Amino acid sequence: MNEEKMSRRRALKRFALWGGGLAAAGGFLGMVLDVWFAATRFSPAHWTELMALEELPARGTLPLYERKLALVLREGRIGAISLECTHLGCLVNWTEGGFHCPCHGSEFGPLGELWSGPAPRALAWHELRVRRGRLWAHTGRRQPEPSWLNLSRAGDEGQGHEGESHHG
Repeated sequence: MNEEKMSRRRALKRFALWGGGLAAAGGFLGMVLDVWFAATRFSPAHWTELMALEELPARGTLPLYERKLALVLREGRIGAISLECTHLGCLVNWTEGGFHCPCHGSEFGPLGELWSGPAPRALAWHELRVRRGRLWAHTGRRQPEPSWLNLSRAGDEGQGHEGESHHG
């Protein structure tokens, strides 16, 4: 009878260890999946509404620090330049001549071109679109070159996110 009790105990211990291990692994997998899907739900890689087209100035540079970008308006077209320094991600300041990083002193031209480091490259650009008379920026995806949006065509209602944009 003792041997029977011992083998039952061993079986119960094994069952408890395996069951507990599987439960822990399932819980861990659930947490990993929850974090994975949460990261995609709350990712900054999305379209952000900026403002109505009628609020735009005729030309110049309009920094939107809360959105970490600046709108550059030139000759009937608009582009969105990132205000995050390519060195360590500090928020750069707009001055009349270009952009300046207050953290480590990098200087950028009026179109984000790198003038002096330690930043390794020019400021990045964001894609812009117009939808129902409002300007939107794709804040998660950055481009090395400007993607200009032609404002004379962007005002068309019902255009959705299909605004004409081109590089250069």
